[in-house]
Amino acid sequence: MSNKKKVNPYTTDGKVVTYSSEGDINNLLGKIIGDKFIKYREIWDKANRMELVTKFPLFLHLDMNQECNYKCPHCIIGTLSEVKENYSGNYLDFKNFKKIIDEGSEHNCPSMEPQGNNEPFLIKNLNEYIYYAHKKGFIDIMLNNNGSALTKKRAQQILDSGLTRLRFSLDAFSPETYSKVRVGSIPLKRVLKNIFTFLELKEKGNYKLPVVGVSFCEMSHNEHELDQFIEFWTGKVDMISIQRYMPPVPGKKKYDKYYSTKQLNEEPITDFKCVQPFQRVMIKNDKITPCCVSFNKDLILGSIHDTTIFDAWNSEKMNKIRQMHKDGKFYLDKTCNDCVNIIYPNHKIQIPNQIN
Repeated sequence: MSNKKKVNPYTTDGKVVTYSSEGDINNLLGKIIGDKFIKYREIWDKANRMELVTKFPLFLHLDMNQECNYKCPHCIIGTLSEVKENYSGNYLDFKNFKKIIDEGSEHNCPSMEPQGNNEPFLIKNLNEYIYYAHKKGFIDIMLNNNGSALTKKRAQQILDSGLTRLRFSLDAFSPETYSKVRVGSIPLKRVLKNIFTFLELKEKGNYKLPVVGVSFCEMSHNEHELDQFIEFWTGKVDMISIQRYMPPVPGKKKYDKYYSTKQLNEEPITDFKCVQPFQRVMIKNDKITPCCVSFNKDLILGSIHDTTIFDAWNSEKMNKIRQMHKDGKFYLDKTCNDCVNIIYPNHKIQIPNQIN
C-alpha cells in the first residue's frame, strides 16, 4: 500500500484482527493469483465452517526447528527447558522437507508455511525451500519472521522464491518497548531498515507478491502502543495483524503477567470450536500434530518416518478430534481445554471425563 487509505479491521478466527485497505487480504491475493486461489479459499471457507473434511489437509504448517536469535520471555524459545519438554525428534532438513512437500503436491495441497517457533531466516538456504514448494504447485506460501536477518541479498532471493505472504513480527512501536518485548534483539531501527529495504526492492522490481504485513501481539507491556503501531504502518504495508496473547504452555504462572488488560477483563467464553483440525496439520520437527499448540505430546498423530500425512489426516484419532470440536466439546480433551483456557484466561469450565 503506497498511500494511506481507510483500513477496516476483520477477523476470521477471533484470535487475530487484521487491518487492510483491501478488506480481507485474500481478496487482493485472489486478484493477483486468479481463479485457482479463489477456488482454494472457497474450499478453505467451507472447511472453516466445518461443512467439509477434505481428503488431505489444506495447509501444511512446518515447525522445522526451534532456533531463534531472540530470547523473548513470553515465547517458549526463551526457556530452553520448556523447548526440551515439548519437542522431540530431529530438525527437518531439506531432504525431509522435500518428502513432505512431495506428498502434499501429490494431493494438490494448496498452502504451507515453513516456519513455527523459530526465526526462519536462520536457515541459510530458506529461499530454496520456498522455491521448491512453489515449483511443486503450492499456491499460498506464507512466512513470519522478526526482520533481523533479512539482508538485501536475501530479500531479493525471497522476492524470486514464489512466497505469497511475508509478515514481520514486531510487537512494538517504540525502540524502548521493542527492547523489552524482543529480548536479545538487534535495535528496532535496523529491523525497520530491513523491512523498508524489502519494500523498496519489491516496488522497484514491480513484484506483486508477496503481500507484506506486520504483526503486533497485544500484551500488558506493549498495549499502550497499539494505536501508534496501527497508525504508523497504515499505508506502508498490505496488512496489519493484531494478535491476542497465548502463553506457549499451560499451567505456568510466570506467563500471566503478559496478558493484556483487555484479555483479563473479557467476559468468559463458553462456546468454542477449533477449526484447525479441519484445515491443517502441523509438523513439529518430524512429529505430525493436528494444530499449532506447542504443548502436550498426547495429540501426536505419528512421525513422518513411520506414517504418511494422508494416513495421519484420515486416522481414527484425527476424525475423533474433528468430531469433538464440531460438537463443541473441546473440554473433553485436556490439551484442547488447556489451549482455550490460556487464550481466554477468564474461561470457567469444569472438565468432565477427558480423552487424555
